[in-house]
Amino acid sequence: MDSAHDLNALFSRLPSGLDFPGPFEWHEVVLHGHMVPFLRATPIDGGVHINLDGRYGLDLTAAQADEVIPFIADCIAVAMGYSCFPKPACPEPPALTAFPKLSRLTLNETDSPTF
Repeated sequence: MDSAHDLNALFSRLPSGLDFPGPFEWHEVVLHGHMVPFLRATPIDGGVHINLDGRYGLDLTAAQADEVIPFIADCIAVAMGYSCFPKPACPEPPALTAFPKLSRLTLNETDSPTF
């Protein structure tokens, strides 16, 4: 496998919504028309090597990638403060604003610890 055409041909047999723009040394991962941030792919024999944030890599078959990549995309979206990654049923997921505010703990200077 040496180009984006090979990757796209591999995934064209599955109705997955995945696309791999390229050709580059690596490819951006696009799921349902949206780029998955922090995730890149490289074609390998029989599948794809995905790399998360330039640090973690995993070799997957086409069937495995079709199951794992949407899960990773949802995890990244939730970590970024969204309810999920965009998908046909929810093209613009809402940002979650229910995170509790951080409050600072302050000690009163007049209170001195007693031993």
